[in-house]
Amino acid sequence: MRKVIFLAISLAIAPAAAAQGDLMGRVVACAGIDDAAKRHACFDVLTPELRGAPEKAFGERSVKSSSEQPKILPVEPDRVSLKVSSITRDQDGTMSFAMENGQVWIQTEAKTLSGYGNGPWNAEIRKGMGGSFLMQVNGRAAVRVKRIK
Repeated sequence: MRKVIFLAISLAIAPAAAAQGDLMGRVVACAGIDDAAKRHACFDVLTPELRGAPEKAFGERSVKSSSEQPKILPVEPDRVSLKVSSITRDQDGTMSFAMENGQVWIQTEAKTLSGYGNGPWNAEIRKGMGGSFLMQVNGRAAVRVKRIK
């Protein structure tokens, strides 16, 4: 019965979602394919993008107007591990962390950070209380951060 309900919902949503061209829309479109071999091939094409989707979306905040439909986002993990390409300190002492995948995170709490050296750096970012995020670089003390890019 669940499969029938899922398939009915998928078939109803798939055309509109697929037209939007977003990842979840394409997943729903694949789920609606009756032929097993074609459905499997469809998911195979999406697999690389699906594996990276949660990491890319981690920490991202989307603002929508009251007239927009809510965005369907992939399930976000509780933590991610990323390679840091650069660490910079602003004039006010705030640290910025640029990741190899293009994300940029900045320090949001008044805490003096030092001793990172010249790299290589690995960051673990995890969800904190109240929608905040905590980052540890190379196992050092955690600092509150927010994603700006």
